[in-house]
Amino acid sequence: MARGGFAGAQARIASAEAQVAVLNAQHVEAEGQQQELKIAVDQARRDLARTVLTAPSDGIIANLTIEIGDLVSPGARLAALIPDGSLYVEANLKETQMTNIAAGAIVEMTFDALPNQTFEGRVASISPATGAIFSLLPADNATGNFTKIVQRVPVRIALPQEALETGKLRAGLSTEVSIDIRTPTPTDVVETE
Repeated sequence: MARGGFAGAQARIASAEAQVAVLNAQHVEAEGQQQELKIAVDQARRDLARTVLTAPSDGIIANLTIEIGDLVSPGARLAALIPDGSLYVEANLKETQMTNIAAGAIVEMTFDALPNQTFEGRVASISPATGAIFSLLPADNATGNFTKIVQRVPVRIALPQEALETGKLRAGLSTEVSIDIRTPTPTDVVETE
């Protein structure tokens, strides 16, 4: 009987050792699955982070063209962003009006949206080219046919803070501008010590 008990004990030991080997293999497999799950969690976090769109500046979203659940591709136009506090007036002046206009010139302007109010701004910059140069289909007069057309030059005018603070100005509104060409430009001002 002792031999039978001994043989049974050895069989139980062998079974336990086999069970240990199985458990070790399951442990190694579980560690591999844990690594795969960590990778899947990291991928899900990256995918979730890509679902959030961050604007380059503060502003108001306009012309939203997507809805929840839409799939978009890179480069697709989703909306327009109108930046807060960075509105400006762009006056497209005839090239014949550009003779004495320079950056820094004082501009009086009235807005149709703010009747009976006049604001004073300044010429912030003058485009280096006419609007026709930047058009989608610029004119090509290579055929020899030439008709002189007065070109327009974009002039950017900075809005005064009091005009922005009204809260009534929006991108695309109409305005009338009057530029004081007598305004001293930086080259006209001589510094004295």
